Amino acid sequence: MSELAPMDILGKRFEKEFRGYAPMEVHEYLTEVATTIEGLVRERGELRQHVHHLDQELGAFRERETALKEALVAAQRSAETTLEVARNEAQRIVDEGHGLAERLVEEANGRAQNIERLITDLRTRRREVRAELNRLVELLQGLVHDDQAREREERSTPQLALLKPQVQNGTESKG
Repeated sequence: MSELAPMDILGKRFEKEFRGYAPMEVHEYLTEVATTIEGLVRERGELRQHVHHLDQELGAFRERETALKEALVAAQRSAETTLEVARNEAQRIVDEGHGLAERLVEEANGRAQNIERLITDLRTRRREVRAELNRLVELLQGLVHDDQAREREERSTPQLALLKPQVQNGTESKG
């Protein structure tokens, strides 16, 4: 059966028979049915438009959902890549730090050994200088003793000879 349009209902004519329905009541009823169907057809059209609009919105939402899922996957991959790069960079920095620390420790140990050698050399030099100073002190003490001995000798011997005047025939000579 095909769809009935309100005009189909209104335009429908029935044959007249004896003892049939009252034509006016049938006509009023058909008019009421046609009006109702017209409202239903109009409502159905509006609902179809609404459904079409909702289908379009649903399509747009599905496209957005797909785009969001793709963006989320891309963001997750980017985050994973960024984390991996950060981990690698952190490991490189830690490795470089360990290498630098080892070099600094080796350098510090080398400097400490140099300082130890220098301290040992300075102690040896100090002992040598002290021995030299002791020899110098002994030499100076010897000179002081010699000087004291000469001084004692000098006190006992007159240093200057005194000149005595000469006497000649009873007069002193001048000159």
